[in-house]
Amino acid sequence: MAEANRILVNTEQFAPNDPIFAPLREAGYDVRVNETGLLPTEDQLIELLKDGVVATIAGGEPYTAKVLESAPDLKIIARWGVGFDKVDTAAATGAGIPVAMAFGTNHESVAEYAYAMALSLACRLGPRDAMVRGGAWTFDGFHAGMWGRTAGVIGLGRIGGAFARRCQAAQMTILVHDPYATPEQLAELGARSVDLDELFTQADVISVHAPSTPQTRHTVNAARLAQMKPGAILVNTSRGPLIDEAALCDALESGHLGGVGLDVFETEPLPAGSRLRSFDNVLLSPHVSGMDEMARQRVTERCMQSILSCLEGDVESLRPYLANPDFLSQKTGASA
Repeated sequence: MAEANRILVNTEQFAPNDPIFAPLREAGYDVRVNETGLLPTEDQLIELLKDGVVATIAGGEPYTAKVLESAPDLKIIARWGVGFDKVDTAAATGAGIPVAMAFGTNHESVAEYAYAMALSLACRLGPRDAMVRGGAWTFDGFHAGMWGRTAGVIGLGRIGGAFARRCQAAQMTILVHDPYATPEQLAELGARSVDLDELFTQADVISVHAPSTPQTRHTVNAARLAQMKPGAILVNTSRGPLIDEAALCDALESGHLGGVGLDVFETEPLPAGSRLRSFDNVLLSPHVSGMDEMARQRVTERCMQSILSCLEGDVESLRPYLANPDFLSQKTGASA
């Protein structure tokens, strides 16, 4: 049996000998980096974790109960990011495995990307670039712009708040839908809390920053899309299932929407036959909004610190980062 000292880097964006993982190697761990360019499937993950793996730096691979039952040496899942919808956190808690997130490390990166998508769409940069590259040179109408207009922000967590600050700098009216937003947060942004009906009917730009749960699935559906102003812009850098893509394509085909920016999709990778590929007022990217150079360093450092702290026995320091905080009470109870 292999010595239990292996750490898997399953997220897809690193090279095998990347020096960023030096702290783990210097601590004596055998670091194995995913070289396939693809996330492992459930069956592949079971095979990878069956022997000697004490920790993973996780991408969006599925940590199901079946996977966790087949990982006898796994001590921690350190998620490279802030979403954990692919992790069965209850099963992880039952298996005594903390799921440590990288909260507070890449929210500015995601917010910047979302704002860049919205601004590019509002200024029609893509079609105009294509026009000039194609040899044309003509006035193609006034673009909407974002300065002084109305932004709708769904979810005012770290990312939504960072997006709203950018809108505030552009002197936009900011409408927020988030039951957990505090009066202090809203006041700092000069924002107003509204229901979804008001947000969808009044906003010129809507950016989605909510978690993917059964309750939030298809928050943006046919009825909501019909409420949007003609020519309004929609951006999603959170999770694909929040938008009904079939309804979105129908709204785009009707000409109702001014533009859409998507970094996440209901099915990833985006299927080759997706209608979303056919619109010139849609920006598509492969779930990379949180992956700028600053985030690369900060998120990776957070994952490594969580792993080292856990493997050295300091699980209490993980508390601010846990997706399954019940793990700590279970751990305390077991130690009592």
